[in-house]
Amino acid sequence: MTPLLSFAALLPRLLLGFLIVHTIWNAKDGKSLSIKVFLSAAVGFGVSSLLGFIWIWIGLPLSAYAWLEAVTVTALTLWLLFKNRNQLRLPRTDIKSELLWAGILAVGVIFYTLNMVLYGLQFPHGRPDAWINWNVVSRFIYLGGADWQGTFLRQFDHPDYPFFLPMTNAINWAFLVSTTRWGPFAFHLTLSLFAAGMLFALVNYFRGFKQAVLAAVFFIALPFTVDQSMRQYADLLLAYLMLAGGGLTVMYLQNKDTRAAMLVGLLVGLCGWAKNEGLMAIVGFSIVWAVIGFTRDNRPALINYALGMAFPVIIIVLFKIFLAPSNDLVSAQGSLIEKVLDWERYRIILQRGASTLWRFGGTPVSFVGVLLAY
Repeated sequence: MTPLLSFAALLPRLLLGFLIVHTIWNAKDGKSLSIKVFLSAAVGFGVSSLLGFIWIWIGLPLSAYAWLEAVTVTALTLWLLFKNRNQLRLPRTDIKSELLWAGILAVGVIFYTLNMVLYGLQFPHGRPDAWINWNVVSRFIYLGGADWQGTFLRQFDHPDYPFFLPMTNAINWAFLVSTTRWGPFAFHLTLSLFAAGMLFALVNYFRGFKQAVLAAVFFIALPFTVDQSMRQYADLLLAYLMLAGGGLTVMYLQNKDTRAAMLVGLLVGLCGWAKNEGLMAIVGFSIVWAVIGFTRDNRPALINYALGMAFPVIIIVLFKIFLAPSNDLVSAQGSLIEKVLDWERYRIILQRGASTLWRFGGTPVSFVGVLLAY
């Protein structure tokens, strides 16, 4: 029963995510509904981890938060669904014309899930970074009780990394009353499915069902995707947040829905809560939105973007100032300015980036090369 309970323990946070997304962005068309559904993991897990972190920081027990959150969110979400039962409709489509494509998608998702399960069973505790960093912090939070801040005493392995992933796993264990390996397993499998679903929902919104199926199936067929999904790292989580934030930014440019801008800000802020590298995502997205908000017509959207980003960014700043030690990579050798001005670093980054893009996810034939030839 532990595997099933591990997945069930994630449900309240998925409901929390949908509740937040639908409250902020009340678009009623069916394609937007699918985007809301696949946004629910990013927003739900993210906001829950922020609230859970505040809860333990002020000295309250994590198990109490987990159950309080579950009961409150479940009641509110059921009320929301009942209240909007006549508005939440799937788009009308010709089922016969889409049946073949739906079948292709279903088969792809089944094989993708089986691949992830087999990978997860082969490496039940993830890969090296999960052993020495992410899951270790989760154990400090869950097992440490009032002494959970002992995690910052680690001298190596990035003790300043933020808590999105560790808090989520710790809350899961609080439900299960055990540091079972199935907790992180369930979280990362669910996260990867929602990331793939996010890609499908966005392409479906912009380009239609058939191209969405092609994009999703291609993505879940990549060896790189399966590997990154179940390593139990934060990289896929960060990619998922950036995909969602980028997709909603393009949606705003098309329909000028300022409410979606607030969700973009929240997602971008959560990038920095997911991983230190996400801080650069905050900078990059904020520059883009500053350009968008330069005109008076887009000013309300820029304000909403900043409001959405405020909560996670405030928590990140407090976390960095009052709790986290200095980053071991930044303080290792030389000053930060020297590293920024070292052009050899940029050459290596561009070289590696071009090589990674050319090989695109570990495929035996370069997909980029095929596109260029086409």
